[in-house]
Amino acid sequence: MGLSFFIIATCLLFGFIAAMLSLRPNLLPEIGAHLRQAEPMKKFSPRNTLFIIGPTANHTACRMQRKLLKPAIPALIREDVSVIEVYGDDTPRKNGDEIEWLDPSLLRHALDAEHGFFLIYVDPDGKTRFRSEAPMVTADILRRAHLEISQPGGGAKKKSSVLKKLRAA
Repeated sequence: MGLSFFIIATCLLFGFIAAMLSLRPNLLPEIGAHLRQAEPMKKFSPRNTLFIIGPTANHTACRMQRKLLKPAIPALIREDVSVIEVYGDDTPRKNGDEIEWLDPSLLRHALDAEHGFFLIYVDPDGKTRFRSEAPMVTADILRRAHLEISQPGGGAKKKSSVLKKLRAA
């Protein structure tokens, strides 16, 4: 009885496919063309990425870190270092572009940064090079990440008011 049912179901399936192809003979090439035009699935890799994780975008440490890192962002991106910002339940941003499919709570859980502010760098081998629970000056980030990126305005040594605040804290 089971074998008979299987044979009948198989015949019905092939009959349905034959009927569809006879009604729309270009169906298979259309499907193939649509598959070729579809965007390839982008894979997420935390490799070579600097994560800024915080409770909200307006959190004091998050604002300070963005201000400290802002001059170096173009150089980081040019050197293939991604900067991903994750604030609360807001959509994460990679180099300023939203990553709608990435769940921020799962990412924070995977990086063991569920509460508070964190600055985490994952090297090209996928290992966490450093993690900090306080904002860091760009020079310290580059040094601890072992990145050879020249900083903008690196020639003149100017006292930073933000750096003074960090040292005072």
